[in-house]
Amino acid sequence: MTAHDPNLSPVTTSPDTAPGIAVTRDRRVGARDKAAIIVWRIGDDTNAAVTLDAANSPMTSRLARHLVALYSDMHRTVVDFDADEHLRHTAEATGRTYLALADPAELVTASTPPGAAALMVLRWPRPAETTPAEEANRLLSTCRQHLADDGSTIVVVTAATAAAAGASYVQHKHDLLTAAQAAGLRHVHDIVALDAEGGPDTFTYTTAHDTAAPNRDDTTDTPRQAPGTTLMIFDRPDRQP
Repeated sequence: MTAHDPNLSPVTTSPDTAPGIAVTRDRRVGARDKAAIIVWRIGDDTNAAVTLDAANSPMTSRLARHLVALYSDMHRTVVDFDADEHLRHTAEATGRTYLALADPAELVTASTPPGAAALMVLRWPRPAETTPAEEANRLLSTCRQHLADDGSTIVVVTAATAAAAGASYVQHKHDLLTAAQAAGLRHVHDIVALDAEGGPDTFTYTTAHDTAAPNRDDTTDTPRQAPGTTLMIFDRPDRQP
């Protein structure tokens, strides 16, 4: 069975709506989400070779190794929709079957049968001719069809910084959670990967919200809503730990 996080805390906190703030559809979607937040502090992999393709990756080689080891087993299939060089090297070096596809629609003609992918990884947002909500629905519904019973889908979300144009984590989260619910996927937890700054790799749960935040949807609410990259982990609702 594909490895799952054995340290996942059974206790999570509900993001209750602060007094005086109207309850909207966006807030109801967020209120139903009780996924834990895990802060991964990952050391610098100074010995890893950096290719031109890998230089644009939102994942370091060390982060890719942790993800592949935790969310897939040897001889299982890792599907990557962005041809990430770090992910490819890690999967192939550790006995996984690596499949890089430019679009989820290619899974229909790929050699991997439906329900065979132990790990599916995609970046978000993506260039698309449709709206973000429509694209999220298309992607996650396809992932659900091809995900193994014990598999995981990881969406690598890159949010815009306060000074740059683009959607915030909160906006991305709403589109992805709504699409995941429609597709029949469960939001298990988020991973916020930070630099260990010379220390060892550590993994810390931080499920509490900042009740002092003036706006519960503000990017200062929790680490996962800060500008930068957050990994949203999804699996099947009937999956057993």
